[in-house]
Amino acid sequence: MKKLASVCLLSLLFASACSPHKSTSTKPIELRPKEVAPLVDKPTRYVREVQAAIQWKFFIEDDYRGKTCDVSIKMSKDGLVYDLQGNGYPPLCEAAIKAIKNADIPAPYDDETYQQFKKTVLTFKPI
Repeated sequence: MKKLASVCLLSLLFASACSPHKSTSTKPIELRPKEVAPLVDKPTRYVREVQAAIQWKFFIEDDYRGKTCDVSIKMSKDGLVYDLQGNGYPPLCEAAIKAIKNADIPAPYDDETYQQFKKTVLTFKPI
């Protein structure tokens, strides 16, 4: 399926590149640095990496659906989680804590990112 999607996407790109329509503008497009935003900032990218690491180890049981658990975590600069406190549906909290303990959580990129995430709350709410 992924291969088919890639082929379709590439076909679309090739078709648009070979289009007989020409641009009416002869000037190249200029982008100024202030107009070009980064695709994803460091905190957002870090959150996605942490989510992915935990989701890889987290298995959703049917009775977790609709329940919540907030897990307070404290981590060191190298990404090691050293304090976990769950608050919510006990079986979900147990599974969430187990997933966090078993996850390969990456170290924050820099001190600024670390300061934002050294003490945080992760909410688990399977749907």
